[in-house]
Amino acid sequence: MGATNCPETPRQKMITMMYLVYTAMLALNVSAEVVEGFRSVGTAMTNANVNLQEKLDDTYVNFDAALKNSPEKVQASYDKAQKVKALSNDLKQYIDSLECVFIGEVSMDEATIHIDPQNPKITTVIKLKNEDGTTNLDSVRRALQLGGFSWMEKGLDDTHGAPNFFLDGDLTKGTGKAFDLHQKISDYVKTVKDILGEDSTKVKFPFDVDKTFLDKEGEPTSWEGKNFDEVVAGAGLVTLTRMKAETMNAEFDAVNMLYKQVSKGDMTFSDVAMISRPRSTYILQGGTYETKINVAAYDSKQQFRATINGQNLVSGDSGTVVYRATCNNLGPQRITGTAYVTSPDGGTKEYPINDVYFVAKPAGVVQLDGLQVVYAGLDNPITISAAGIDSRNLKPVLDGQGTITPGTGEGKYILKPASGQKNLQIHIDATVDKKVTRVGSYKYIVKDIPAPVLSINGIASGDKIARKDLTANTVVVALKDPGFLLKIDPKMIRIVKMIVAVGTKEEPVTGPRFNASVESMIRKATKGEKLVIIATVMMPDGKTKQAQYTVTLK
Repeated sequence: MGATNCPETPRQKMITMMYLVYTAMLALNVSAEVVEGFRSVGTAMTNANVNLQEKLDDTYVNFDAALKNSPEKVQASYDKAQKVKALSNDLKQYIDSLECVFIGEVSMDEATIHIDPQNPKITTVIKLKNEDGTTNLDSVRRALQLGGFSWMEKGLDDTHGAPNFFLDGDLTKGTGKAFDLHQKISDYVKTVKDILGEDSTKVKFPFDVDKTFLDKEGEPTSWEGKNFDEVVAGAGLVTLTRMKAETMNAEFDAVNMLYKQVSKGDMTFSDVAMISRPRSTYILQGGTYETKINVAAYDSKQQFRATINGQNLVSGDSGTVVYRATCNNLGPQRITGTAYVTSPDGGTKEYPINDVYFVAKPAGVVQLDGLQVVYAGLDNPITISAAGIDSRNLKPVLDGQGTITPGTGEGKYILKPASGQKNLQIHIDATVDKKVTRVGSYKYIVKDIPAPVLSINGIASGDKIARKDLTANTVVVALKDPGFLLKIDPKMIRIVKMIVAVGTKEEPVTGPRFNASVESMIRKATKGEKLVIIATVMMPDGKTKQAQYTVTLK
């Protein structure tokens, strides 16, 4: 019957109004329960993500250790794992930023978090906004880390926040952050599969970005619609938290698969062997021999005992027995013993220990690089070494005037004796087991640089030379004496000035080249006259020496 024919009475209007209020109250109660569900689920998932990240971190630590122990075997899989890690971190950070910005839009300006479950009165307050009103992402992350979703007293029941934020308010527009997120996840899955190659079939990717879904009316909808259309803010936040978990699960599957591949094809152990790892097998007399004994293919926390050369030893916290012996006897030395290991059935198994090391007298060596003597005022390259000792633990000590400085390369030094020295001595000190020992001392003769020899056109002093071969462009060359053994740059020996004499006439010249006056003097000379040159020569040590050159003119 129409309302105009049968108008409502005041009593009917009151009943209708009460029904509407009752319905609204029911809706509010349902909303409160749903919001509490989002809060609980979101908090639990946030905590689970923290645990999952710790699990991932442990896997990477194991991978690092495997690479260090066997780089050639592990490197290829390790490099793939690092690429997956970088891609996963990028996607996780993107989702995390979306979550934090979204929380800043739908939630309050600050979070009050109960940090002590036993005492609700103990709380901390975190400001979620900057002074300009923008969201402080680091503060939101901190709040989520401490309290999950539990501190969100409002915003989770917002029915417009998610569609507006993720879909630009309308799914049919095909724009918004949800579509960007869809693309990033699709790119992530494709790139990780490309990295893994054929092995990608062994990894689960739980994102479902390529599936078609049904909405609440049973109509087909997209991934964006399924996750963010017509959902309250709490549901959108839980979805993002779930996607971070999905990313970490995919990352863990991929990295764990790569890690397992490292040991694929390895042999299993049916027995146990003892491993001795000496710090050095070449010991100086008076030094200390030390070796570490391990049970191969056995639990590192398994304690065992050993008897070695009469010493009764027990492994430490790392599952290692350390044997030490003072080395006074020269020559080869042997250690023998037995390790006693508790087997899984409670019995004791015995394993032999055998090793050999060599004890030698201290023997330092100073090697002169290509020389028989050292020269005063020059850089003389030397090499020092001592058998069985790292050159970095050796130090030369100069006894005499001069300097000795590090050169280029292990054990390389530059010795520069001072002028006037006739002899010097070099000692070698070695640091072994934090103790300095002198392992050698050597004496050397110090010589001055011999005077150079002069030459013209390859003709040596005492020979004959044609006058026509001597012109104003003739150059007198100063060469090192054949007995001067140190290799030097020829440019380090140069003529400063000369006195050129023919018969009773002489002419001063600056530098090594004849001038016109010298040429005229030579041209007027008679056959058989002597050409004498007295040159002042600058030597490599910065001092000058005199050199004489005499030839007969023909």
